[in-house]
Amino acid sequence: MKRPAAMSKLHVYQKIILIFLAMMIPFYLINLWMNMTGQSFIKDGISNATLSNVKFYSRQVDDQMVFIRNLQLQFLNDSDLQKLSFLGKRIEEYEEIQLVNRVKERLVTIQNSSDYLLNVGVYIKSFDRTISSRGGIKKLPNSEHDVIAGYSETQPAQPLYYSGGKLFFVASANNASIVAYFELSVGKFEETLRPLVDYYVDSGAVLTDDHFIKTITVKEKAAVDAVLQQIQAGVMGRTPDQVPDSFTVHNEKHPYMITHSRIATLGLTLYMYVNQSEVTGPLKAFNIWYILLSVVSLAIILVFSFSVNWMIHKPLKKLMKSLKILEADNLILSIAPNHDNEFGYLYRNFDQMVVKLKQSIQENFEQKIALQHSELKQLQSQINPHFLYNSFFNIYMICRSGDVDSASELARRLGSYYQFITRSGKDLATLADEYQHAMDYCEIQSIRFSNRIEVEAADMPESCKSYLVPRLILQPVVENAFEHAFENGQRRGHVCVTNAFENSQLRIIVEDNGDTLTDEILNKLQYQLANTEQISEKTGLVNVSRRIRLKFGDANGIYVSRSALGGLKAEIIIHFTENGG
Repeated sequence: MKRPAAMSKLHVYQKIILIFLAMMIPFYLINLWMNMTGQSFIKDGISNATLSNVKFYSRQVDDQMVFIRNLQLQFLNDSDLQKLSFLGKRIEEYEEIQLVNRVKERLVTIQNSSDYLLNVGVYIKSFDRTISSRGGIKKLPNSEHDVIAGYSETQPAQPLYYSGGKLFFVASANNASIVAYFELSVGKFEETLRPLVDYYVDSGAVLTDDHFIKTITVKEKAAVDAVLQQIQAGVMGRTPDQVPDSFTVHNEKHPYMITHSRIATLGLTLYMYVNQSEVTGPLKAFNIWYILLSVVSLAIILVFSFSVNWMIHKPLKKLMKSLKILEADNLILSIAPNHDNEFGYLYRNFDQMVVKLKQSIQENFEQKIALQHSELKQLQSQINPHFLYNSFFNIYMICRSGDVDSASELARRLGSYYQFITRSGKDLATLADEYQHAMDYCEIQSIRFSNRIEVEAADMPESCKSYLVPRLILQPVVENAFEHAFENGQRRGHVCVTNAFENSQLRIIVEDNGDTLTDEILNKLQYQLANTEQISEKTGLVNVSRRIRLKFGDANGIYVSRSALGGLKAEIIIHFTENGG
């Protein structure tokens, strides 16, 4: 499986940091999950606790209302009340007083039985009076009877009656000839609701009917109405079973958590609301700690990245930079270690390697220089003494013939020839001098062979005449053409020397029309020229090719093939750098 290209291009320290991040991300996500789960758990816990309080309050109130309602129904069956209603104004005054007093005492006892009762009274139609624990005995019309009359006219089927900010339990008997009315204390309801909302500032509790008309609350009405409208919008059109025990509504500013419970005996529902932001306020500490954890994690990553960059990347970069400098053949450098650690060990060994490499290069260079001198001496020593003897013999014969001009020309060429090859102080010569030396050799050979050899030579381009080359690289090639092309000495020979210089590349081609070159000899010579390092005998063309490669590199040298003239084609190729280096 191939790695992504982008990943493979990253530095080592970048990969280490990415791996560290990959390890930190699960840890960070786990903490995030724990934080969110913890907040959700705490929210659910608060919601359940609030719901539990609301339901407990509802049960307590419901139990009290059932108790009060039972007292009311029992009171309607009281014998004194029934007798007083039956006899009415026909009863004797003394007995009337006794009956009324006993009924009133019963009413006071009922009121004292529950803190939720503010006033307990009864209307007796035949008696044409109301009797109450707070108002006593009053003739009609009076304010208490007005409340009863309003109830009878509007909602005779409802036991709970709400009028003028007052809440009543109303029940009748004997075809409404007896009407018992128990006034419930709104203040007591508010007092019992207050503990539900004291813990939170932005919270409230509301007792309301199904139409949200009759309400009892402990908060300012304006503040409650804003939330109550949202609650009403959320529950209207749904049956009580369809409304969840806890839900959330939103007003213009905040979300509110709503819990509710039904009080069946009153026909009211208790709604408690709490600002969700206030509930989750203590959880902000967890968010702060989580943010702090994130900041610390980021700081750890930055410190780790900086440490890796400082301890690993920078030393590696320094070592890589030194290696690139070393690739450019710059051996004058040192990266002495600042600390005694792993990279210090690498730096010391790098410096030792550079020192040894400089020594090896110096030794190799000296060996190559010595080899060039040796090969040059070898070439100079390979000059055939017979060539010198024959040249002097030819001068003698020309002088005998009286051709003084030819003799003097041959002597001049021969002197120039030996002057060039016997220079021992210089290993390099200009292309112009090297080319002229080869031409001197050709002229001497032409005179020796009595013009049976035709030499065709092109002029050297002016642009490269001043370039320096190793001495004696062209004359041996030309000499090879003379020696191998005319071994039998019976036929006329032709030697062609051409050259070209383009894009700093010099090509000198020497061809002959000899007939002694076989394919076997050509293949053997090509192999020797391609493997000059492996050939132990460094003579002739092999020697010249090796010296050219030592000077200019492996892309240079001598390449041979069969000439179009029939003989050998030897091609000298040299790639010059700037200024002929």
